[in-house]
Amino acid sequence: MDTPSDLDRALDALYANFSRYPLPAKTDVCDHCVSDEQVRATRAAPLHMLTASALGPYAGHALSTWGDLDEFKHFLPRLLELLILEELDGFFHAESLMSRVSASWRSWRQQEQEAIIAAVGAWWRHTLNHYPRDVDIMMLIEIIADGLELDLAPYLAEWESNTTEAAARHMAWLMHDFTVAVAQDAEWYALLDRWIRGTAPAAILERAFFSAGSPEVAQELSDALETHRIWSRH
Repeated sequence: MDTPSDLDRALDALYANFSRYPLPAKTDVCDHCVSDEQVRATRAAPLHMLTASALGPYAGHALSTWGDLDEFKHFLPRLLELLILEELDGFFHAESLMSRVSASWRSWRQQEQEAIIAAVGAWWRHTLNHYPRDVDIMMLIEIIADGLELDLAPYLAEWESNTTEAAARHMAWLMHDFTVAVAQDAEWYALLDRWIRGTAPAAILERAFFSAGSPEVAQELSDALETHRIWSRH
């Protein structure tokens, strides 16, 4: 299960491993895309105190019309922290930011790669323990398995062992959102498809159904169980 120390440790490691990248004295921007005020906002406070409103414009322009990779690595710990804490709009920024990480992270220092993996693991557990989330469970799966190309199996195993109602509600949501059209030729997607048709989702849903916190949640889980029965027959 996720605990505050789990997430705190991952974020602390992220800040520590990327602290070698100081804020550059001057940044390169497209003057038509980025204003002086937006640049100043990213330099108005220490990194860990920068707000989502200050970093939002940077998140939208990083590595394209604003700054280089070293500058991106400087801001990355705070960007990920704000995403996980849902202070930065995950629906708008998560995929684009993580695609920038995915593009080159396997060539980064080993400690940096390990810090990214630990942060994503903490993000996953934090998501399982909280519902709903700006970055829905399927979007996060795609970031993990398709973008970062991490083995999805350990993450699914963590889901199976998570006994929170939130984890079951994520499963109920996935039962109605999952589609075979997203990445059907990808190995990770085939793994997810087999897992969804197997026994684990029903076990997660049934376990939560009998301790549901409200009749509405119980109905939500019951409907998802029926959907799973249909999925598992195909």
